[in-house]
Amino acid sequence: MSLDLEELRADLIERWRAAFGRIAEISAEVSPVAETVFSEYPAFELSKYTPQHFPAGAQLFRVAGPYGRGYVFDLDARGRPIRIGYSDDDGRVTWNGFYRYGPHEVEHIEFYLPMRVPSFYNRVLLSESNVIAEQRMNCNNGAGSPHLERLGSAAKADRLLADQLSYHLYLVKYHLEAGAPRFGEEYLEGAGGVHRPTLHYSYEGDVLMRIVQHWPSGEQRTVFAAKSAMTLPELSASLATQIAQAALAALVAARLRLPLVAVEMTYRWCDGHIPTLIPATTGDRSSGPELAAQIESNRWIVLEESDFAPAIIDFNQRTQDDADAVAAMLRKAARLVTERAPGRLQVADGFVAYAVDWETERQPLQRILAECGATDATITEWTRRGWI
Repeated sequence: MSLDLEELRADLIERWRAAFGRIAEISAEVSPVAETVFSEYPAFELSKYTPQHFPAGAQLFRVAGPYGRGYVFDLDARGRPIRIGYSDDDGRVTWNGFYRYGPHEVEHIEFYLPMRVPSFYNRVLLSESNVIAEQRMNCNNGAGSPHLERLGSAAKADRLLADQLSYHLYLVKYHLEAGAPRFGEEYLEGAGGVHRPTLHYSYEGDVLMRIVQHWPSGEQRTVFAAKSAMTLPELSASLATQIAQAALAALVAARLRLPLVAVEMTYRWCDGHIPTLIPATTGDRSSGPELAAQIESNRWIVLEESDFAPAIIDFNQRTQDDADAVAAMLRKAARLVTERAPGRLQVADGFVAYAVDWETERQPLQRILAECGATDATITEWTRRGWI
């Protein structure tokens, strides 16, 4: 492929503009539907596509979920998605889209139906059986702006492109040797900024061991690590111990002047599995367990994911469709903090550290606290205060 990143960007914008005229393809019968499946989370991302395999990347169900919102996919006979829809909380289908497969490219396009805007355009380029580049454009919430409603397609596109906060672009071009990527050039554009990290691939023989993203600032991030010989329970226990040790060391280094009442180890299952620590002391007037809404963010303690690579990368890859496994690992870590903190820090009676993702959590708080080492007396006291 001779196109450089700037040419790929120009090509992406042109294809996204042209997609305004392709909304009718949502209902086009390009391939018989062999099965319809449902997911609570995004699935079938083209960044994971190869001609040999297209993993879902999320747990799929044969019946719709009970919450009135989520994704639905029509699959072809090979198990590949051909249509996608998303329903919001009141059950209305607000996004609809399709996938198109060709010998040299695969496309995934979604439309925000109320505004008839292609809110998502994604394309991978193929050479024989290899992915050699990817283009992606996401229009964020800008696609739903009421200012677009009465505009024509060209004017809608111009309005969105004029606001650098309304879209994100991602491009990557792979450099292959013997059919395997050895180096990648990335282009990230959004919120008015442009970044150009590179990807470096490490192999042992023909086995990919690690992909490290190098940023112009010098920062390095491991974005892929080969699966270790550990079982998932072994990996989970090892990682929980590492996180607990790091959390305790960070709390000690924070030199909190008053005894700790609680530490919320907050995380987002869909984004990252290394928690941010939010400590509450006897000097805080907490009115409930959601400390993120009550403790100033300048007191939050961020644990860096890179400090836990490659174990966290391996764990993320194995649990990308298993929120319960992520919660179990982090609650093991929280329980260790609850048990070990009295020997390392000043803590008040009934101290507990607890791991929670408030956006997706469905377990009752009593159970969460118990799994994180809270005693019955502590749970009773939280209930008396009205925190549960």
